[in-house]
Amino acid sequence: MNELKRTTFTTCSPHCGNNPCSFEVETKGEEISSFRANPRMDIKPCIKGFQIPDRYNHPDRILYPMKRIGKKGSGKNGYNTFERISWDEAITSIADGLNAAKVKSGNDSILLYNYSSQHTLPGGRDGAPATIMRLLNLWGGAIEAFNRGSLCWSAFLGGSDDVLGQWQIKNKKSDNCDWIILWGNNPVETGYRGLTQSLQEAKRKGTKFIVIDPMKTKTVQRFADIHIPIEPSTDTALALGVLKIVLEEQYLDKDFLAKRTNAPFLVKKSTGKFITDRNGDPLVWDEKLDALVSYKVSQKPMIDTEKNINGEKCTTSFKLLQNASQKWTEEAVEKECGIPSSSVHQIAYALKNGKIIVYYGAYQRTLKGENAVRALHILNLISGAIDGVINHGSTYTDTHFDRATESGLSKIMAENWSVPNPVKRTIPVGKIAEAILNPDSYGGAIHAGLFMWGNPIGQGGNSNKTKKALLSLDFCAVSEIFLTPTAKCADIIIPASTWLERSTITEGMSVGATFYHLIEERKPKHQIFYSPGVLKPLGESKDDFDFVCLLAEKMGFRKEFPWADSKQWIENLVDLARKDSRFPWFEKITTEKLEKNGVLTLDIPRANSSWDLKTKHGRAQIYFENKIHSVPEYFSSEELLESKQMKYPLKLITPKTYFRASSTFNNANKLLRHDFNVATINKEDAKKRDIKNGDYIRLFNDFGETKFVAKTTDVIRKGVVHIPAGGNEELGMANELTGDMLSEYENATFNSYRIELERI
Repeated sequence: MNELKRTTFTTCSPHCGNNPCSFEVETKGEEISSFRANPRMDIKPCIKGFQIPDRYNHPDRILYPMKRIGKKGSGKNGYNTFERISWDEAITSIADGLNAAKVKSGNDSILLYNYSSQHTLPGGRDGAPATIMRLLNLWGGAIEAFNRGSLCWSAFLGGSDDVLGQWQIKNKKSDNCDWIILWGNNPVETGYRGLTQSLQEAKRKGTKFIVIDPMKTKTVQRFADIHIPIEPSTDTALALGVLKIVLEEQYLDKDFLAKRTNAPFLVKKSTGKFITDRNGDPLVWDEKLDALVSYKVSQKPMIDTEKNINGEKCTTSFKLLQNASQKWTEEAVEKECGIPSSSVHQIAYALKNGKIIVYYGAYQRTLKGENAVRALHILNLISGAIDGVINHGSTYTDTHFDRATESGLSKIMAENWSVPNPVKRTIPVGKIAEAILNPDSYGGAIHAGLFMWGNPIGQGGNSNKTKKALLSLDFCAVSEIFLTPTAKCADIIIPASTWLERSTITEGMSVGATFYHLIEERKPKHQIFYSPGVLKPLGESKDDFDFVCLLAEKMGFRKEFPWADSKQWIENLVDLARKDSRFPWFEKITTEKLEKNGVLTLDIPRANSSWDLKTKHGRAQIYFENKIHSVPEYFSSEELLESKQMKYPLKLITPKTYFRASSTFNNANKLLRHDFNVATINKEDAKKRDIKNGDYIRLFNDFGETKFVAKTTDVIRKGVVHIPAGGNEELGMANELTGDMLSEYENATFNSYRIELERI
């Protein structure tokens, strides 16, 4: 029988910063005959998305529901052993396991771990409020780990909020800069869709680049006119050294600082608090009026003065910031950061007509990483590289969005189908192991866990501790495509379908979803990405949406999930969007058009920028009255780490990479052939340990150990070892070597740890 060819589309939307992407798929029966980027995409996808067909056909896929047999941890390498079961047995076991925990200690003893491995609606993390959390909340609620802290960027978000009230900043256009400073990030690998192209265009127009990174990354090799190989985790010290020069040599606009920032606010030296009037408004000394007045009425506030007011010694926020930078002389920076003192001047000079790309990167995934984020934003502020914040939303109504990727779909979804969570207990996503193993640490016992769109053993810190915690639960269920370390700890495993097998809709943009605010010159457009489901699910795998509907029926809530499948749910959502007058760009959107094109561009007005900040006083802040650190401060590893950690001689860095997103695409064999998954070691460090290029090595510390193939090279500074984030035991896993300490805003601190290594 001749099978007809069919052309349709699928999406790739992992948690990689470049998502979502669309692919055109040609099939003949159940076979893929062609797989290529959707020609309607402005910027083509990165290499990861092209592995989707191999993920669909991968021999290691989980295709059937499974249950644990034998005692917990009695299988290979201390994990569980499994046997195949029916879907009905699996769903019944999950309902019974959750109910048993509820009876034992209530709903706040049940954990949902739903991090960000997949951003889609409805069968993905973004759809959780209308799917799994809707069900759990109707049933009495559960702890949702995603809602507190972050593995990736809460330090960046929090530090940015402190300075500017949000993280979406309007920067000076790249091609208007003499210099761009790429600090602690690697956009050639992680900012592929949009940011890299924007930087390339700036370079063609003559912009020069400083790249600050302990390693000669692909970004250093492609862009750097000057490479500054900083000692890991010393970024705040370098930033303060640059700030000292910028302030001393007057590379700043004092009028701007007086008008747009809290630089002139007077601070009581005895308390560190602002001196205020009766209304609580901070006071400034006005040079024109020669008087102490509210900042709201001041005509010419002074930013660098000290006054004795009512017997209280007061100084301006600006002078306190300046004082914080004074000890960071070029010599002090050279000693602490392991770089030439001339580097400090090079950065300061570049900021005269340049900017720092402040984005989440290595410098904020450390203890006290927020200080680096604040310091870099302040450097941009003082040098005039920021022109306000970006405001998103509809010009037709007062509806506003938190981020540019929103178009209204998520808002409509939440308004129609989300249910408030009766459980108010929260746990940092990076501390679930601690919360499980030590019940008093975060408010009581946790007896059951449901894990979807996430792999905490492969994503979070201290994987051995997390493994122990999951195996200690009374009940653990995992929805997964592959037998990840987390899945190996389950009592019940649900076989999830891949992107090729499910109907999805995703809000996105014509550039990488999290880079748009850095590349305004590319005029990023809002888009909707859609897949009708290209192939039938293999084996008995199911879309997560179908799993939730089955569980809802078993738990007595099927009428609250009236849809036949995810495609019908999407049709319902799109129909609601078309009728919503707040979002006129949906008026002509239909699932038929989405199915025909895969990607549709929405006519949403471009976001505008302003200095209407959400900070307490509506101004950018260079001084933080109520924070642990009122100005950016630097703390050395010796001050932050336990002495047992300091005994290990090598600093570990575990950056995001080009070839996987945490553990997603972990087993993409075509990518693993290219030596991406290696431990990169300086040649001198390797020679001291009799390690040669290509040797199999053991990396270890008090948290655990892992094995990698060694890549000995001079592209990384001495005393530093690089291994890619994520992984698993078979390939090597960074998380075996990282602890679970958190930063101020409860961000994971993957780049704060030390190790030793040896040849096997």
